[in-house]
Amino acid sequence: MRDYFEILGVSKNATSVEIRNAYYKLAKKYHPDHLVHYEIKVYLPRFLKITKAYLTLKDEKRRKEYLQEMALGEFMEDQEKERKVSREKVFELGLDLLKRNSPRATKYFRTAYSLERTNQTYKSYYGLSLILSGREEKGLTLCKGALEKEENTTHHYNLAAGYVKTGNYRSATNHLKKALRIDKDHKESNNLLKKLKGRAGITGLFRRE
Repeated sequence: MRDYFEILGVSKNATSVEIRNAYYKLAKKYHPDHLVHYEIKVYLPRFLKITKAYLTLKDEKRRKEYLQEMALGEFMEDQEKERKVSREKVFELGLDLLKRNSPRATKYFRTAYSLERTNQTYKSYYGLSLILSGREEKGLTLCKGALEKEENTTHHYNLAAGYVKTGNYRSATNHLKKALRIDKDHKESNNLLKKLKGRAGITGLFRRE
């Protein structure tokens, strides 16, 4: 939401006289009649903003309504910041539980993802936790969906780890290689790839391409 007080360069407690004086000062500088031809295109949008701010703040009723909307907007922004911190905290707890192989990680990843459906990292880890807890079909769908929306090393690795859990070593190897093409130093992908190479009967999957 645009801050009309900031546009006019006055405080929220400014009087009607102060608002009018601020507007006239800016209008004198940016009004099209005071500009040469090539300046109009540059400064006209600014003048229109200044005028809209003045028309809103000079009227007591409109000014009161604007202040109420402004307060609501600030409140909503604060609420969103709090929710973001909450989502991140829940996700971090899920990561900690996943490192300890705790099945409770699924609950935390599910909560983080439900709070922010557009976050593909939350989605990917939620999918991986489902796979590790035995809900393989839904978990793979989530991991694949996250990767399709946002390709990165982590999403390739999570899907690979899921494939390892289901015994699909060929697909796991394929995604680990893709992860390492993005980041050749990715520790988890390198370690898992080494473990897969040591498995009997699948060494042929690691031929050079």
